[in-house]
Amino acid sequence: MDLQDVLWLSLKDLSEKKVRTALTIVMVVIGIAAIIALTSLTAGISKSIGSSLSTLGPTSIIVVPSSTETFTASDVSLLSSLPNVTSVTPVIEGSANLYSGNQNESVTVIGVSSAGTSHLLGQNESIYQGSLYKDTINPSADIGYSLAFPSGYSGVQQINVGEPATLRILGKNGGTVSISIIGIMPSVSSFIVPVNTGVFVSLQAAEVLLHRSSYSSILVTASNLSSVNATSSLIGTIYGKGATVITTSQILSTVSSVIGGLGLLFGAIAGVSLLVAAIGIMNVMLIAVYERTHEIGILKALGFKSNNILLIFMFQALIIGLIGGVIGIGLGAGAAYGLAGALSGGSPHNSTSTHSTAFSNQRGSGGNIFGGGSGGSGGSSSLQFTPVFPITTIVEAIVVSMIVSVIAGVYPAWRASKMEPIDALREL
Repeated sequence: MDLQDVLWLSLKDLSEKKVRTALTIVMVVIGIAAIIALTSLTAGISKSIGSSLSTLGPTSIIVVPSSTETFTASDVSLLSSLPNVTSVTPVIEGSANLYSGNQNESVTVIGVSSAGTSHLLGQNESIYQGSLYKDTINPSADIGYSLAFPSGYSGVQQINVGEPATLRILGKNGGTVSISIIGIMPSVSSFIVPVNTGVFVSLQAAEVLLHRSSYSSILVTASNLSSVNATSSLIGTIYGKGATVITTSQILSTVSSVIGGLGLLFGAIAGVSLLVAAIGIMNVMLIAVYERTHEIGILKALGFKSNNILLIFMFQALIIGLIGGVIGIGLGAGAAYGLAGALSGGSPHNSTSTHSTAFSNQRGSGGNIFGGGSGGSGGSSSLQFTPVFPITTIVEAIVVSMIVSVIAGVYPAWRASKMEPIDALREL
């Protein structure tokens, strides 16, 4: 008997029992879909976070005052005087509502010097539209990309450069002020700085708008990578418990550890799903063996060898695994994009609220930029991510589905191959 006959006999039984075959395949689909969806989401989030941290740069050090302390111009001078420090960027942050045309959005007001925007956006980023504000008290502003191009409008621009806008500042010292939108920031993936939902103004303008003379946080840039840890330790020694000091590499290490743990958890969940699928396949194939006992007897009486019978049932398991794996990959990919969209409140390219526990201090009406502010989406840092599907993961998923199915089918196939023709024919 050749391979074509084995394949035909395998498909024949699967096609005759369509409902049972479909339910068996579904068991595999669920396990593979879980693997694809969960691994692609964690890979996408990990990639996005790495990209977000690279925007600030590996030499960046974030300094946030404790709830009982404040940062002023003297702190900026102090930090600027430290060895191996090339730049110090103070930031003022607060929450507000932005009104422009038909738009009413919760935003984060970010006060930073025009030169300091390059440290928040990345050195290679430039204004998407319009121009960057000047370091004056004039309330000119550059808004985030997601405010100008909200996801609910299919990428159609809703706020244009030069249009009038109104900010309603939230908090006890809040008020309403008219601003001039002179530019739109580029779309930047960041879970540390809410660039895409921020309204950027000069430090002087932020002090007036938010009625604050202290800074929410300070971004320090070390001269080189080798001096980052020493500079971070020095700043920590100077401020003690009065400030939280952390480097981007420390954040990345913590996030990578968390994502790694989640990856193991998700892998265990998917593994349980595949184990259930394997048990189901074994059960269904044992039933098939008992149902086809008389057929097995006839085949052996006609000269089919035990190896031929074994191959027929092994091919059945292999086909179930292959079909389940392919469908599972498609379903898992769809589920990954759906989950990404749900987590981000829209399309998978939108921002997801994320909070860094290291910077959860809330001060006054604003909180701090590197830990999320208060109220609305504007007070949260944002993370843009899309699922990542490495070709190796897809190939491994198909291989795993086939291996699991074949292993599950070994015992039923062995039972079938070991049947004696006389005993099998008695079932007629």
